[in-house]
Amino acid sequence: MSSWTPQRLYDLKPWVFILVGAILGVGMMLWSLWAGLWTVWRGLLCLGGAGLAIVGGATLQMRQDYRAKSKWRRDAPP
Repeated sequence: MSSWTPQRLYDLKPWVFILVGAILGVGMMLWSLWAGLWTVWRGLLCLGGAGLAIVGGATLQMRQDYRAKSKWRRDAPP
């Protein structure tokens, strides 16, 4: 049985992924430029941030595609 998620949290989750991913990615790049070298952990955090942003963007796209093809949307009066 799946748990109920409030609609506002459901809508915000992909945007949080994108925002946190962008902050991690850009933050680690700027920190490495400022420090003058890349460390393994900064590289992994930058990669993880890019991954989070990609997952958030893909989730938004899949939801948009699903809603466009939804029977509720097709059967609704204009």
